[in-house]
Amino acid sequence: MAFRLKPGEPLSKALKRIVGRQLELAATELKEVGTPKSDEKIHDARRRVKKIRAVVRLVRPSLGRTVRAVDRRLREMSRLLAPVADGQGVVQALDRLGEKYPGDLPEPVRAPIRAGLLERAARTDRKVKVDHVLQTVAFSLRAERERVVGWRLKRGGFRAIAPGLEKSFRSGRKAMRRVLTHPTPDNYHRWRRRLKHQWFHVRLLEARCGRKLIRYGRRLEALDACLGEYHDFALLRSILFGDAFVSRQETARRLRMIERYQSELRQRARKMGRRIYAERPGHFVRRVRALWRLAKAAERIPK
Repeated sequence: MAFRLKPGEPLSKALKRIVGRQLELAATELKEVGTPKSDEKIHDARRRVKKIRAVVRLVRPSLGRTVRAVDRRLREMSRLLAPVADGQGVVQALDRLGEKYPGDLPEPVRAPIRAGLLERAARTDRKVKVDHVLQTVAFSLRAERERVVGWRLKRGGFRAIAPGLEKSFRSGRKAMRRVLTHPTPDNYHRWRRRLKHQWFHVRLLEARCGRKLIRYGRRLEALDACLGEYHDFALLRSILFGDAFVSRQETARRLRMIERYQSELRQRARKMGRRIYAERPGHFVRRVRALWRLAKAAERIPK
């Protein structure tokens, strides 16, 4: 229940609890860099920052303009941690490519590419260490935790989150439509950022909506995973364009493989997205509001 609104818990208290806990955990995960385990923890910390940003965006209309500065600071923290997470992502993308096309990516070709990607990630880790990035972000996270104590919502209950919830859905829907007309890697990545906020919002609300949003949340999670994989391959493709880990001929073959798989991911993402965003933003919010009220009414029934 760490990232869930508990049934019956006042919204303001719940949000402070959730955001405070995520900030605390993220700060404690930023201890070291340069090993697979520590890099995974950095990835987890960055994910927690994204969760916090999602909460901020959900209640921004009820918190006022000052929360925009919070969102900017969190975005900067996420940006500082991104190179470590991206370094992991491209290595994993290469491994997935080998699993999908084992006959087309033999070990003598895959090994030097993987070694080059690992060395590239190691250079990034060293720079992060030299620049004291982890200490800087951890300090900022703890400072943000102190500010959360002063959060005051202008309204309570579902009214406090309805505008943010509708905006989140509308932004994701708009980002998908943008992808359909201009299918660039940047637009796919932008779609994923919008979708992730919506997914985290649904996760946050599941328990307060009688667990009726779980199946919907799983659809969002599946689409997020698909778009995340697409982003990792876009990064891998960009790196292979610029770094000669293998011959030019072999590099061209790998780039064609990546494009083939990205085409599959695009088709899969568009299919899932059309299903999710067939619903209108207003209807989505009304549906969630009805589930919220039903669950609240059920809490009053003596057991």
